[in-house]
Formats: sequence, C-alpha cells, structure tokens
Amino acid sequence: MKFLKQARALAGYLAILCATSAAAAHGPFGKFLRASGKCPADALCGVLMRPLDPSGQVKGRIPITYRLYLHTDRAAQSAGTIVAQEGGPGYPTIASRYGYLRLFAPLRRDHDILMVNARGTGDSAIHCPNLQTVVRKPQQIGECGRRLGRASTLYGTRLAAEDLAAVLDKLGIGQVDYYGDSYGTFFGQVFSAVYPQRLRSVVLDGAYPVIGETPWYSHAGEVVRRGFRLVCQRSSYCASLQGDPLVRIRRLVRESRKNPIHGRAADGDGRMRDVTVDPGSIGLMLYGGGQGPVNYRDLDAAIRALHDGDRQPLLRLIAENNANEDPEAARFFSYGLFAAVSCMDYQQIYPMLAKPDRRHEARDKAIARKKENEPGLYDPLTIAEFETVAIDTSVLNLCLDWPVKQPPYDPGKPIPDGAKFTEAPTLVMNGELDMLTTPAEGAIVTRQYPHGQQVVVANSFHVDAIYDIDDCAQEIVRHFVLTHEAGDTSCASRVKEVRLVPFFARHAKDAIAAVPAYGNRATRLELALASAAVQTAGDAFVRWNINYSGSGVGLRGGQWAYTDHRHRTHYVLKDVLWTEDLSVSGTLDWNQDSGAIRANLRFQAKNGTRGRLTAAWNDRDRQAMASLSGEVSGDLLAATMPAP
Repeated sequence: MKFLKQARALAGYLAILCATSAAAAHGPFGKFLRASGKCPADALCGVLMRPLDPSGQVKGRIPITYRLYLHTDRAAQSAGTIVAQEGGPGYPTIASRYGYLRLFAPLRRDHDILMVNARGTGDSAIHCPNLQTVVRKPQQIGECGRRLGRASTLYGTRLAAEDLAAVLDKLGIGQVDYYGDSYGTFFGQVFSAVYPQRLRSVVLDGAYPVIGETPWYSHAGEVVRRGFRLVCQRSSYCASLQGDPLVRIRRLVRESRKNPIHGRAADGDGRMRDVTVDPGSIGLMLYGGGQGPVNYRDLDAAIRALHDGDRQPLLRLIAENNANEDPEAARFFSYGLFAAVSCMDYQQIYPMLAKPDRRHEARDKAIARKKENEPGLYDPLTIAEFETVAIDTSVLNLCLDWPVKQPPYDPGKPIPDGAKFTEAPTLVMNGELDMLTTPAEGAIVTRQYPHGQQVVVANSFHVDAIYDIDDCAQEIVRHFVLTHEAGDTSCASRVKEVRLVPFFARHAKDAIAAVPAYGNRATRLELALASAAVQTAGDAFVRWNINYSGSGVGLRGGQWAYTDHRHRTHYVLKDVLWTEDLSVSGTLDWNQDSGAIRANLRFQAKNGTRGRLTAAWNDRDRQAMASLSGEVSGDLLAATMPAP
C-alpha cells in the first residue's frame, strides 16, 4: 500500500499551485488537477491501444493515454526527454502535469517532457463503485477484483512498464531521464530493471523498495516515534516543556481506549464533521501522512489543550485527517487500480496465491507471531489497534479477498528474478519526517543501484521536489537531470524546522506576548493580543496545503479564503477566531518564490480593545521571527515574535 494518503497530500500541494485554484469536483484532485482535456499547442497527445493481456489469454485492449510536451525553443535540438510518473497507485500522470511542468520549467527550452497515464488510471480507470466510497473493507476490495474477472491481475507495474516502453517506441524515443514520485518510484524501479538500457538517469522522489520491503512497513513506526520528538527538540517552546511528546501521545492513545471522545469540528475545507478520537483515528493521524506538517505542528499542543479541558484543537486535527478518506471519481483516483497494483505487486503477510480462507489463516498466524515477538511495532498503537486504522493506511488486511488466478508473474515479484537495475546515475530522495516512504526504505533502494545516491531532506515530508517551498529539492533534481550528478546538496540539511504552535490559548490575554522593540508603547496585555492576532493568521496560513476548496474556517469561528496566482497566495480573513475572544480580519500575502509573508490585520477583543498591525517574516528562515508594527488602543506597537 503506502500510497493513497501521501498521493492525496501531494495532489493538494500540486493543486494549490494551479492558477485556476478553487474546486470543481470533490476531493483533492477536484480542486486542482484536471482530466486530460484538450491537447495544448505545445504538446503531442495520443492514445496507444495495448493488449490488456500481453500473453493473449485474456482478450481485449486497453487505451494508454500519453502527452509529450515539446521543448519550447523549436530552433534548438532536443537535449532529451524527461519521463514523469505519478503516484498512488491510482492517479493519472497527465492530471498532475502542472506540477511536473513547474518542476522542469527551467529545462524546457531544450527538453521534452513525456507523461503517460498508467493502465487502469484516467481514461482507462478501473471503476468499482463499491470502492469509490468512504469506508472500505476487504470484502469490498475482493468484490472489485471479482468484477474484473481474469483481468484482476493484469494491472500490475510490470505490464504498465511495458506500456511505457511501447509508447517510447511509438514516439521514436530511445533513452530518457526518468522522474517518479511516490508510487512512481516503485514504477521507476521496475522499469529500470526491465529496461535498464533505456535510461540516462533516474530520480526517485519519495522512494520505497520493490525488493527488500517488509509487508509490515515497520520503518513507519520508527519515523513516527522519532519524528514527534525531533520536531519538539527543534522548537524552543516545546523543548522547554517537561516531559516527552511521545509519552503524551501514548497517554492520549491509552485514555482514548477507555473513553473515546466524540464531537464535531471543521475539516481543512471548513466542512463540519462528526468525529471520534480513538486509537484508530489517532493512528490515521500518525501513520496516514496526508497532512504533512500540520499534524506535527499541532498535535502536541492539541494534546496539552485537551488535558486543560479544550477539545477543539484535537477534534479539528481528527476531522482534517478524516477528510482524506472522502470519495472521488475514479478518473481522478481509481481505488480499483490502487487495489489491483497493491495486491499484485506489494509484499503481503499472507500468500496471495493461496485461496482467501487460507490467507485469513496465514494472516491470523502472522499477526499472532508479530504480537508475541514485536508487540511495539506500531507503538504508540498496539498491533490490534493498528488494524483498526483505515485499511489503505494499515494495509495488513487490504488484499485478503483479492482474486489471483493465472497471474502474468508471481505476486510480489514485478521485477523478474535475476534482473539487474540500470547502471544509469540514480538519485533517491526522502523526507526526514516522512512516515510513508521513509529514509530507511530509500536507503534500501539506493544500495540496489550501482550508481545510486540518496539525499534526505531535513524537516521534510513525502515527495520533496514537485512542490518545493524551500528552494532546495527542485534545484537538486534539475541539476541531476542536466549533469547526472547531484552536485551540492547541502541545502537539504538546512531546510527550516517545523514551527510548532506553542499552545492553544482559549483567551487572547494568555497568548505569549510579543517582545517589545524600540519605540513600543503597547502594554504587555496589548502585546499578547497582537501575538494572538498573528497566531490567528498563521493558523489559517499553515492549512493551505490541506485545503482543497479555497476557503476555510477558524479554529473557533470566522472565515478565511485565499487565491493563488503566479506563485503568489493572497488570504482574506473575516472575523476569524483562534482564541474565543479575539476576532481577527485582514489579509496575508505569501510570495512562494521568495518565502516572504506580510500580514495586515485588524483585531478586536470582547472587552472592546481594538488594534491593527502589520506582521512580516520569511517562511523559509530557520527559527523565523516576525516583525510587528501598528497600534493597540492608541498605543504604538513595535515588537517581534516567533513566526507562526
């Protein structure tokens, strides 16, 4: 599995880049990523009809849609073709074109870019209505496979790699530079072992291994346990607290076993949801990975708020993570293809060639042994609790009922025995805090390539280069494609830390007061109100990458909205409440190219205190500080505070 959640998160990152901004269809791809649509003037578009079953045992053909973006300087000779491959599995590559074109924009003068929708996605999407739903169970997944009949095993990565080779042949393209993200790294490994001579270079962004992976995905727990401690250690306020953030998470899980918390909260798009805080929902937050920095930023403070009687921050986090479970159209994401690839190509804790009842028996025995030998595998959850996490995250039971009959190759072996990975230079990238495709898994991949090199991007999450707000990973990738050498990768160790919210104040007077600067006349109380106002704007800003509608709501009320245009994001806040008693309105502008942020805010407390301020900081700075200027109740405000 691994890759529904992070692909949804990635869809969000790519989406928000789109100048079209707001949403048409439901779900992450609805906001930003369009279906193939009309062929643009600078591209060659086509469909190659391929045998559904290359062996001919199952009749029928399947359309493989492709789009070749031509280099922009028509007077120049093409320096080569870059192949980009999307993740999931289940997302159509062409739908993510904006992100790939932006990533490789500086190379487009003399480089062509090819995108091919893998079989079972986009125009050839597997559509199983019972899977394009919110709740999925092994029986539903098995029913989808049975609907496909003998074709249930004909959507694996090896056949998709053969489709890509056929498209290259049709277009007369020999060698290519390959870029794959998430599942695209799995695809890339298969392609580079089956067609090693067709590659000039390989970039695997958010990599996990085809060979050497464990079906328990045990490295995920290691990142969860280490990651929440790391981000706390790198935050001055959190580091100053007594106790251990992991201990606080464990206590939350333990308490929720006995007394689940029920409530309502808004998700990242402002939709109200009924939510329950229990081990399964906490596990989705810890292991799902779809929310990226937001979970790391808010969780510890939300747990501390809960124990002070304030449930809202934690309920909101659960609601935001549950939003990743929403259904969407198969042409934007095919859950049937996700299941078909997962059950054909990924390692399982039971033999896929066995009948379902034998798989269930093998599953029970394997879990019993794991509970005895490694009970803390998914700590802070027990193994039994991990099984209650959404099935496309926990995955242990995903393929129990998927039918496998006369497969074109043995399940779990998309790379033929004895195949050798390409000799082409290979760059493997992983985010330090990515629990979906962990640095340890990327290291396994790197060791298998004769000329492999891994770059771990500090303080980063799943897939680093497609949307890179730190001006690091994209430059490394582009340099590698041009020179086939990684060059200077030192920026990867300097990416800013996750800026944690210090705590969730219910009353603005309790916020950490901004530090007075020269000329300040504001009182300590007024400095606390100003700080709370900036935290209010920051709370909306950080939800940019989990919002797919262009608008949202404050933690305790009010509304905000944003628009994106040419890498500039403009927020408008209207009576937003982060605390219960301070209403904040105004604007926030973010320059994605430079990282500069400027907020112009008006605020009013329930006691009648009014103020206005301008806050400025750079989102890329480590230990970033915000400069504040304005006035509160007629008193001149000049101060600084940690950036939210």
